[in-house]
Amino acid sequence: MSFRSFLLSSTLSCLAFALAAGPATGRSKAPALEMSRKDRLAVLYSNQVIFDRSGEPLVSVRVTEGQAQVRFRSGGPLTMLPAADDGARVRAPAGTGWTVTVEDARRGREQFWVVVERLPAGELAAAAASRKRWQDEGHKVAVFEGGALIGIAGRTLDTRSLSIVVDPKPTRAEAEAAAEALEAKVSILGEVVAESVERPGGWIVAREDKSGVEVRARDLLWLSPAEGQTINVADVEFGRGTARPGKADRRYAGDLYLALGNDGLLAVVNVASAETLLEGTVPSEIPASSPEAALEAQAIAARGQLLAKVGTRHRSDPYLLCADTHCQVYGGETKAHARTTAAVRATRGLLLFDDRGLVDTVYSSNCGGHSEAFQRMWGGTRNPTLEGVVDAPPGAATPSPVGPDEAAVAHHIDHPPTGAYCAVTGRERGVFRWRVTRTGAEVDAAVNRLHAVGEVHSLRVVERGRSGRALAVEYVGTTGRHTVTGEYANRKLLGHLKSGLWVVERDGVPGRAPATWTFRGGGFGHGVGMCQHGAIGQALERRPHAEILRTYYPGSRLEKAW
Repeated sequence: MSFRSFLLSSTLSCLAFALAAGPATGRSKAPALEMSRKDRLAVLYSNQVIFDRSGEPLVSVRVTEGQAQVRFRSGGPLTMLPAADDGARVRAPAGTGWTVTVEDARRGREQFWVVVERLPAGELAAAAASRKRWQDEGHKVAVFEGGALIGIAGRTLDTRSLSIVVDPKPTRAEAEAAAEALEAKVSILGEVVAESVERPGGWIVAREDKSGVEVRARDLLWLSPAEGQTINVADVEFGRGTARPGKADRRYAGDLYLALGNDGLLAVVNVASAETLLEGTVPSEIPASSPEAALEAQAIAARGQLLAKVGTRHRSDPYLLCADTHCQVYGGETKAHARTTAAVRATRGLLLFDDRGLVDTVYSSNCGGHSEAFQRMWGGTRNPTLEGVVDAPPGAATPSPVGPDEAAVAHHIDHPPTGAYCAVTGRERGVFRWRVTRTGAEVDAAVNRLHAVGEVHSLRVVERGRSGRALAVEYVGTTGRHTVTGEYANRKLLGHLKSGLWVVERDGVPGRAPATWTFRGGGFGHGVGMCQHGAIGQALERRPHAEILRTYYPGSRLEKAW
């Protein structure tokens, strides 16, 4: 990335801006994050983690991207650093509004790979064997290292992993289609990851709204508010790709920077401490009205997820994480709530560890009475801390594992565990147990888009997880049959079922009467790790956050990292 000098209009002085070389002087407070230029550049295309003055890790989160124009306003004095350069600073007074556009943009180029397997970073022999196996089957194969090696408070947090990836494609859509086709044949992780081939470039131009004064920066413009102040960004997109997308003005603590995405358009990225980010994340993950212990358990789990995902997503983007469900939903200071903020602060720096290191504290909405094993859902080696557990008090009348035979799964659905923690609020929300129907025409159309099988007359689950979730399903039709692997792949195929914990019955006679498929199921989401409704249920029984977490991550221990 090249960084060039910035250009300022001759009318700059009339705005009472101060242009300074070297360290900031004057009566304004220091920027919230005293980062060096090297630190700022390390935040971009890198999985390097840096720390603030209190020893907390700083994380970059993309709050919006794909924007031809961005408008922002600082609540207090603001320092602008063109190209993140310490040698030149522009100071703007409080309340100054700016509109940012791009000139002479050059798009970046990426290629997209299908992830077939993910292994811990130390399993080099297993990675080599996997690579050879896929090469022998005629695939182009690469191995990407993800995650990060983070040193905190005298300990090392190693979240690194090795992703075995195959068959690069020029677009994400083509890679997703390739993943879907491959998933239909064999069990794979099925994610798609991007690799940068050529980075984008261009001029980022910020114009002050009243005077038209311009600050021009090559490729990157850094914004640092005074201590305790925020930056307000207008029309931030949220919920992209969901049923309820929208735009809203949002306020962010910490620094922001504007960079160019691979589409040649603007990305706005918030750089803040882990705790600050959690204050804007936890309210989006669990209702703020939940009992205190459930909020604290959620804060600890979200903290672990924040660190576990650093360096594993967005390989070719100028940030570590996004603010969507792909990483963690983050709404900035605007979305913070007093109760969830209190939970984050009460558990400051607490993380879960086991004998392997930092626990990947995944969580889902409602497990349906039994959580799922990590490796059964997403592959890789067995993880004793995420093996799947009964979500009920000891002695509940539920076997573990639930299946795999259909009668046992049906019994689990029809006769839930006695005193299931996730039943109380899960029933209120209609996610603990549910029933939906799909027409024969809907199922036929969905399956035949993948493979020509004719009219579907049988859905046979050929593999189930420890919780009874359907991991592979054979669709038998009048002219053929086809097997689809992957819990989410089948849920999506069958009209976005709430979870993979289901049994099905068919009404109608093939070839004569219209078919109707009735699904009886339980739970909402993948079911791995902490059950959020279960955490609420345990908290209602006055269990503390440590006990709640031990239920879902057995063998783990809480330790303070900062």
